[in-house]
Amino acid sequence: MLDRSTIIDALHATLAAAPFAHAAWLAGSDATGRTDRWSDIDLSTVVDDEHVEDAFGLVERTLEALSPIEIRLRIPQPTWHGFDQSFYRLRDVEPTLMVDYSVMRLSNPQRFLEPERHGTPLILFDRGKIVQPATLDRAALAQRMRARLADLRERFPLFQNLVTKAVHRGSLVEAATSYQMITLRPLVDALRIRYAPERFDFGTRYLQFDLPAGTYSMIEWLATPSDGAGILERQAEAVRLFEETVDDITRLDVIGAFER
Repeated sequence: MLDRSTIIDALHATLAAAPFAHAAWLAGSDATGRTDRWSDIDLSTVVDDEHVEDAFGLVERTLEALSPIEIRLRIPQPTWHGFDQSFYRLRDVEPTLMVDYSVMRLSNPQRFLEPERHGTPLILFDRGKIVQPATLDRAALAQRMRARLADLRERFPLFQNLVTKAVHRGSLVEAATSYQMITLRPLVDALRIRYAPERFDFGTRYLQFDLPAGTYSMIEWLATPSDGAGILERQAEAVRLFEETVDDITRLDVIGAFER
């Protein structure tokens, strides 16, 4: 079986030899210092605008030389982040060792290099001092947080009835999925605004690192009801915690303090 470093080394050598590639780095767990045996490979490259497809072709040929590509998923444009992106799973690696490859046009100034949100990239090569820490746009992020908080205030209490009625009707699949989407995920967003505003929109990703230990333990408990009665019990506690958290955000002026 191929290991992670062999794949990274091969991609590094190939891209570094391409004249149209200006920089390449590892993001994700490599940028946050949390790489483990389950980590995939988050590879980003900046290329000349007209060579996006050449970059994908080069990477795919490199991967194929190591192992047949079993699954190849190219994300349709426009992507939410503005990059070209593709995912690859190779035959001769563990299924968790996916390659997540992003190609960024040289003309695009957005590269997800804000340390507060994305960590410190592991640079493979950089021919033009491209991979530099970016300044976090706190005003823009604060504006998005305020909009999300306003939406949470309105929607969260309105739709909790969808969870309870599904439980009372005995529709446990509907109740469980509704509870995750309508109760738990909005609560996580509120807690992120309270404790990790720079990553308020990261959902459950890195959640155990962004919340106080006791709060994260509570979320673990809330996330694992075993039956309908458990859903109702945990929903009641989630509602209480949501209201408390939203009150704290307002009382402590969390968003205003973040923006300043």
